[in-house]
Amino acid sequence: MTAIAFRPRKSRKETTLSITPLIDVLFLLIIFFMMTGTFKRVGELELQLPSSSSSQAAGSPEEQAEIEIVVLENGDVQLGGVPVSVDALPAALKELHTETPDQRVLLKAEDAVPHGTIVQILDAVRNSGFQGVGIGTHMSPASVTEGADAP
Repeated sequence: MTAIAFRPRKSRKETTLSITPLIDVLFLLIIFFMMTGTFKRVGELELQLPSSSSSQAAGSPEEQAEIEIVVLENGDVQLGGVPVSVDALPAALKELHTETPDQRVLLKAEDAVPHGTIVQILDAVRNSGFQGVGIGTHMSPASVTEGADAP
């Protein structure tokens, strides 16, 4: 009988998969998404707006292009997210009116804001030339269900 001569087998290196770098990348991705998710809410304010039973939901996004005035109960006023004093508000509104005369103004004031401050701001809006002023409110649950039934 003849013996068949085979080549000797070469020993292969054992390959292993290290999970440590994969876990590091996973944690970095989790941290990245957590951080970017929190940056989104930086400029938002929690307002205590008064409730209204006759308020209506805002229309389409095209109709929502409004100049927003926010009045906090401590007296701070923001025009389009930028802090402004009540005395400087008329000049800022006149400047905005020259840039965008057709935009509406939306006034969002907290419950505890004095009536005199609201009247002063409404006068500033009217004197700057804007035609429409909306008042921001929270819709009461009853008006939400009634509005859903209406055609």
